[in-house]
Amino acid sequence: MKLIYVLLSVVLLGCSQQPVETEWTYEKSISLDGINPIGLVSDDNQYILSDGDHNRVVKVDHTGEITQTIGEFERPMHLDFVKDKSTQRLFIPEYGKDSIAVIEGTNKSYLSITDSLDAPASISMFKDEIAIADFYNHRVLYFSNGTWQSLGSEGKKLGQFYYPTDVQIMENYLYIADAYNDRAQVWTKNGEPVMEIGMNDNLKAATGIHVTATELFLTDFENDRILIYDRMGDLKQIIEKGIDKPTDVIQNDDELIIANYRKGELVFYKKTAIKRKQ
Repeated sequence: MKLIYVLLSVVLLGCSQQPVETEWTYEKSISLDGINPIGLVSDDNQYILSDGDHNRVVKVDHTGEITQTIGEFERPMHLDFVKDKSTQRLFIPEYGKDSIAVIEGTNKSYLSITDSLDAPASISMFKDEIAIADFYNHRVLYFSNGTWQSLGSEGKKLGQFYYPTDVQIMENYLYIADAYNDRAQVWTKNGEPVMEIGMNDNLKAATGIHVTATELFLTDFENDRILIYDRMGDLKQIIEKGIDKPTDVIQNDDELIIANYRKGELVFYKKTAIKRKQ
């Protein structure tokens, strides 16, 4: 009897520890008056957006109201925002100026780069590492251990790019939105391409990428949708409701936020448990 009780306890404990399956479901959309967002980052309960059509960067609150306009820029693109206890730095690729602006408090400077950019479309910061999607040069510039590397060349093969528009550095890899090859690429930090994602999913202009510990989000600009993959590149979910020419996507806790370029909106999805039929 005691053995049966122990076995039953083990079974029940195992069942209780089963991970809950989740999916992303539409929550709401908020209008951004006069803003056509390209890049999107979060700052606590507010959002920082690059408004490339109006050559500015703005901060908006949870209702979409502008709370701050941050300088004038020449076609700002995909941003990065680094915040710690002592400082806040906003990195702004200026597509029309071939440079990376850095805003720290009220001070504006430019990132020193020992190479020539041609329409930088994105920047990612990770510890002491930097990655820049260099749009017209069909490459990614990557800085690590005090040295800049040029990754990729123009083309269609794995390891080549055709107008990369977004990049994100994670612990072990670089993730790149290879926009007009209609895919994402994964590279090691030693400069080796290891994976392409989305090749069989009918993407058309993969403009924005966002990676978490478990998922990879890719914007499908022309098809008005977001494709969600696991970190191995397997497609998990496609979301379309409320999405219209998406350029960027971020996860903030259990909320997914998408920048709708054409309509001038932020679209919110929330993570919910999947209900299975009994």
